[in-house]
Amino acid sequence: MSILPISDGVTNALHLAINGLDARGRAISSNVANLETPGYHAAQVDFETSLRAALAHGDGDGDGARLETSTSLAATRANGNNVNIDFELMAAQENDLRQQLTVQALNAKYQLLRTAISGQ
Repeated sequence: MSILPISDGVTNALHLAINGLDARGRAISSNVANLETPGYHAAQVDFETSLRAALAHGDGDGDGARLETSTSLAATRANGNNVNIDFELMAAQENDLRQQLTVQALNAKYQLLRTAISGQ
């Protein structure tokens, strides 16, 4: 799935990573919002495994990558909820840092393209 006519495997992988990190951020937000909801089980998002596998198998644009959302199997509290606020806050911070790093990498890639096009 090419984003632009001038995109390459790195650009596509970075776009897929941003989408995956965004989905994970939404899942974390939902988990925190449902901290006291009886019977709620925390959601977990994994995209790195399938993205890594797609790129390793020569799928340069990462088309084989997909988001996988699963339910946490962690122990539940008395109300049936298994959201661990400490874990969620740490995961949110890590996810934010990964998003920043990915956006910086994508910006650097676009800067290289701008330099190549403009010759400056």
